Amino acid sequence: MADEDLVPLIFDDTEDIDIILNDPDESLAYYSMLNHGLATKRFLFLDYKGEVDQEIVNYILDYEYAYDIELGTADQLEELGEFDYKYLPEKIREVNKLISRKGYGLFSYPTAGDFYALFIAELKHEGALTEVDLLEDEDIPEKERHIQLYI
Repeated sequence: MADEDLVPLIFDDTEDIDIILNDPDESLAYYSMLNHGLATKRFLFLDYKGEVDQEIVNYILDYEYAYDIELGTADQLEELGEFDYKYLPEKIREVNKLISRKGYGLFSYPTAGDFYALFIAELKHEGALTEVDLLEDEDIPEKERHIQLYI
């Protein structure tokens, strides 16, 4: 599967897909997806130290509003917001325990920097999303060059 094939699995709006695949400033779909996802807040940017002020819960709430769905009840999201963790993947696992019941997952987009780019997508695309080597950098461990789903 090519990088370009991932675009409609992450971005479902045809305008977003067109912008990403025809970005004159980027020759690689990897960078176009990352830049567009961060600029449009489709991706959640988190520092490697973790989140501040329940950023993940707020991201989930924004996603629910945008897609008119419920991924968790108010009580579940409140509990998730109070979840104490040492490393961010621990919280991502907790998020996935909650939203996977609705057929969604919080995925981690690979980055070469010290930050996390997270996005929500339907779990039915998990196999396709996690199989592509997006960074193609031999200095980065292979697992970290792929989209990951912490479960």
